Amino acid sequence: MNAHDAELALRDVVDTVRGWCERSDNTLNEHGRRDFVSRMTTVLGWAPAGTLPALLAALTDPHGPYRLAVPQVELLPEAIRQGELLAAAVADLGGRDADHDRRRAAAMTVVETLPMLAYQAETPWDRARRDIWARAAQLLAAQPAPVRQTVFDALTVPGEDSDGRGKLIKAVRSGGGLDGAVWLDRLGGQAWLGFGYWSTQLKQFTWESIQAEASAGRVNPAALATWRRTRIERSLRDMSDEADRMWPIPNVGEPWADRAVADVEAMPGDRRAAWRALLAHCSVEADRAKPSAGWRKQARSLLDAVGGDEFTARLDDWLPLVGQARTLPLRMTKCCPGHLADVPPRMIDRYNVGLLWGLIWLRTMLPSSEETLRSLGQIAERAARKIPGHGPASPKLANVAVAALIDSDHPAALAQLARLASRLTYKSTLRIVEKGLTQHAEALGVSREDVEEMGLPGFGLPLADKLGDCSYELEVRGVDAVLVWRNPDGKVVKAPPAQVRKEHGDELKELKATVTDVAATLIATRDRLEGLLRRDRAWTVEQWRERFLDHPLARTLARRLIWIVDGVACCWGGDTLRTVDDRIVEPAGDATVRLWHPVDDPAAVQAWRDFLGRHTITQPFKQAHREQYLLTDAERATGTYSNRFAAHIVRQHRLNALLSRRGWSYVQHRNDGASYDLPWLALPDWGLRAQLNVAGIEDRGDDAVFDTMGTDQLWFVRGERTPVPLEEVPAVVLSEVMRDVDLFVAAAGVGNDPNWYDGGPEGRYRDYWSRSSFGDLTPTAQTRREVLAGLIPRLAIADRCTVTDRFLEVRGDLHTYRIHCGSGNILIAPDDRYLCIVPASAKAKEPEMFLPFEGDSRLGEIISKALLLAADKKIKDPVILHQL
Repeated sequence: MNAHDAELALRDVVDTVRGWCERSDNTLNEHGRRDFVSRMTTVLGWAPAGTLPALLAALTDPHGPYRLAVPQVELLPEAIRQGELLAAAVADLGGRDADHDRRRAAAMTVVETLPMLAYQAETPWDRARRDIWARAAQLLAAQPAPVRQTVFDALTVPGEDSDGRGKLIKAVRSGGGLDGAVWLDRLGGQAWLGFGYWSTQLKQFTWESIQAEASAGRVNPAALATWRRTRIERSLRDMSDEADRMWPIPNVGEPWADRAVADVEAMPGDRRAAWRALLAHCSVEADRAKPSAGWRKQARSLLDAVGGDEFTARLDDWLPLVGQARTLPLRMTKCCPGHLADVPPRMIDRYNVGLLWGLIWLRTMLPSSEETLRSLGQIAERAARKIPGHGPASPKLANVAVAALIDSDHPAALAQLARLASRLTYKSTLRIVEKGLTQHAEALGVSREDVEEMGLPGFGLPLADKLGDCSYELEVRGVDAVLVWRNPDGKVVKAPPAQVRKEHGDELKELKATVTDVAATLIATRDRLEGLLRRDRAWTVEQWRERFLDHPLARTLARRLIWIVDGVACCWGGDTLRTVDDRIVEPAGDATVRLWHPVDDPAAVQAWRDFLGRHTITQPFKQAHREQYLLTDAERATGTYSNRFAAHIVRQHRLNALLSRRGWSYVQHRNDGASYDLPWLALPDWGLRAQLNVAGIEDRGDDAVFDTMGTDQLWFVRGERTPVPLEEVPAVVLSEVMRDVDLFVAAAGVGNDPNWYDGGPEGRYRDYWSRSSFGDLTPTAQTRREVLAGLIPRLAIADRCTVTDRFLEVRGDLHTYRIHCGSGNILIAPDDRYLCIVPASAKAKEPEMFLPFEGDSRLGEIISKALLLAADKKIKDPVILHQL
């Protein structure tokens, strides 16, 4: 930039900012003030040597060529001071006298004061900026390596992104001789390389830095892991795959991988080499369903070098850790370069998925164990579990774990598949599970349902023993498994003493794993039993006893349900099967057994509810108290569809979760004009399919996925599109499907969400929220009201409570409160002022008392709120107190 250019640029800056002043009554806002000082600093600092005094003299001369506005006059001293500092820095970089420290400081001053990069040179200021950037790059490229290193380390910061950053990085790298250690340390905290346009230019430099550090004996495991993920995520096929063979082979940052690396590094040299060779062979891209014969042959040789027993012991120690939260937090590009967000801790490293693919298939080449198969089932469940905003944690890992289970002929593998069939919601993996169960069923010559029931493990229940001088017993409480410990005196203690933990660590580990597996299997079995209520399923007495009534695990659920044995409804009461009037039932050997449903026997419902109370039986899900959805006159008039649950507003992400949990199929709708399948439920026993019409209302904005949806008609179809008159749908099926839809509307509806009390966006749903929160009770809410009416007299606050048509009214010391039996939302009488208490802030402890069924969290929430509000003078929560 010559003197003439500097003078023109200075005049351009002064005139431009003076124009801003004139348009705003001779003032400048904060942004304008900063901009003026910055521009002046740039022009003065980069003025050619010898021209700066003349420019300053002209600027400060009140009769000179520059007509400064008052704000410019005020800011001029600071602009000159900074301009002189920048000019000194430029001189140091261009001269020969400055040492490295002065050059480092000068270089950073230049970098930090560079103006915004100009892509077009239309004005003198634009041309000046263009020339300044070119001169800066030239000066930085000419600096000694230590100076350029300082600039490089300052510029290569993940999350920082600006125009021109790549040009400067390229300039300081052009002279070579840079060390990548600091860069690799920063890179190790990233999901992959590619968080700014400038970072993609560092591929080759990154790989060379990794190699250089490794050659010097300073391997950076976290950076190596990031590089491997980059090759996968960014498909860098032009880069060597040598990184896949560098140690550590597992990508660090996940509990199982950290354990594996530590274990291998602690081994003697020969064993360590054998393990490294085996792990390197296992590290593959998991795109194949099963390994090839060649892969297996080489794996067998490597496995023999390690030893089958040692491999089994090590892997069985690592596998339970797969899918646990990351030990090394990572960040990733959120939406565009420079915008980073934390990676969800349950996200599974894609490189490690390939390694686990090989390890799992290698494990199938050795005899299976119950411990291994339990871990595979756990891995499948964790990997298929959805992470908000990302989908399943790792479908590939879930699929290979399931494939390994299918490949095993161990009985425990079938049990894991049966459990997964009830637990998984990710459709792709679930289809593989169902295919595997079907294969087992065909091999055994029985139905799919038979295989699931036959494969249910007993876990050795009842499970009780001693470890050291302490005894333990596994107790099933509802659908939970609890380990109860007793000291030598027989007193219940929270945990075994330290001595027992030290001397029996392996046994305790196995015991805890069993408890976890029992709890998960209980929930899966409960869900499968409840799903049978809409199935046309029957058993012989022998099958029923073996699979349910006398099965070590299933009996804890089955003996709390009502069954129909050759037309006679009965339930386990005391120590035997009894009818509703307590007559003992002795099933005939050729009898047929089915699950009882209240729709088929409505006259006996109250008698069965009394039976449960008389025998203090808490059912694992609503059966005697199950809501009945019978056909209405309006639905007879519409014929083939029901409007009973139309015109409700639901949150789509919550709806999606509920649909999956209840076995419905659905793909989230996006606001992109595409068509999607509506939520539907297969009813194969009846040759029907239920279908719920929904439509998007408002999307989230960032990803165009609809946030709110509107519900419409409910249909039943046969085949692909043939509507079925509702009167032809079996009563049990109609009731169960409508119960599902009622659950969707209630649990996913904005009307039951206390955070929507203001009506949501712009208050558009305020009326709807009020109607849903405090309106007429749904069948589910009516059942809850009836149960509350029976429970309240048993509470210490009974004299303060009254059950009305829709509310549980609670008299506190400050106010009287009306808790809606459906939504659980609260109004303060007498003016019906809304009181917002989210469940987490209801601090009152739910009392230990008999409930006739499990699974209604809203019932417990209402009781908890009643206990809290009855003692409203003792409330300390500031959010609640402010409202009171």
